[in-house]
Amino acid sequence: MPAPHNPFKAALREKRPQMGCWLGLADPYISEIAAHAGFDWLLIDAEHAPNDLRSIIGQLQVIAGSPSHAVVRPTIGETWMIKQLLDAGAQTLLVPMVESADQARELVKAVTYPPHGIRGVGSALARASNFSAIPDYLQTAREEICLLVQVENRAGMEALDDILEVEGVDGVFIGPSDLAADMDHLGNAGAPDVEQAVLDGMRKIVASGKAGGILTLNPTMQKACLEIGASFVATDIDVTLLASSLRRSAAAALAHLPDQTATGNAKTEAASKYLQQLCKHWSHKAETQFDAATGQITFANGNRIEMTATSDALNVVATTGPRGDLMRWRRVIEQHLTRFAFREDFELQWDA
Repeated sequence: MPAPHNPFKAALREKRPQMGCWLGLADPYISEIAAHAGFDWLLIDAEHAPNDLRSIIGQLQVIAGSPSHAVVRPTIGETWMIKQLLDAGAQTLLVPMVESADQARELVKAVTYPPHGIRGVGSALARASNFSAIPDYLQTAREEICLLVQVENRAGMEALDDILEVEGVDGVFIGPSDLAADMDHLGNAGAPDVEQAVLDGMRKIVASGKAGGILTLNPTMQKACLEIGASFVATDIDVTLLASSLRRSAAAALAHLPDQTATGNAKTEAASKYLQQLCKHWSHKAETQFDAATGQITFANGNRIEMTATSDALNVVATTGPRGDLMRWRRVIEQHLTRFAFREDFELQWDA
């Protein structure tokens, strides 16, 4: 009996696009939910998520009972780490930070048993062989192991042609975020020259006959890579999906509660002047509307100010959301107006 069939590797060979999702919450319960959501593949991340060998095994176990295929990204491409993951039952690995053909060749050796590789022989203890229930595991394992290498900096992109010539590498994944940082666009994977580098690299990968992959939350880039011929594309991340959904839910819940409001009044014959000064001062940070008699300032966090000026007084209404710090907001407004009115004995009195 041979090693278990790897449907993901077969799909890549047949050029059938596989759509995936990143798993960074490091919990089998979450992974089980994702495994039945409809994605072709799920990436269990040990590079930037708090996964260890046991949490990875737990996720491999729950994903195994679903239509989705588990891909594991180790922290780094160390031979001992790869050996553990393969013995744990991972059949597809995405190894980060590959910068040269020599490095890619060493990774091929790491996933291959001797005499052609250096993978340690310990399958008798391993989940990968169903704990010795697969008698031909040692002879057939390599055929079902899928090795993907991740190119994500300028050195890797410069070595891409050589990496693509390495036999035993099944696919190359381009990491836009690290590439953007290395190209002096930290935090901006959508910079035009970064996107162009990604697309140019994807064309090379596809032309070589190997599978090309990417993680991008940008639908335009997703479509562009698929049109080029990318074979495995991740379109979302469980962490950001949950975080954004919870934030929207919390905002909707708080929207049922009333805003907090305080009213203040200051006696001054320069009310119009101070009103306009404050609006101009915050015009680069907030949305402002004002004339000589009225002013409104609205910040992105929901804090607002409404002011009216008469010949002898400035009236202020300070507002925050239901969970805003109204006392602090009052102090900020008061401090700014007092600074503008330093030539007189200015006092903004708030209603209790």
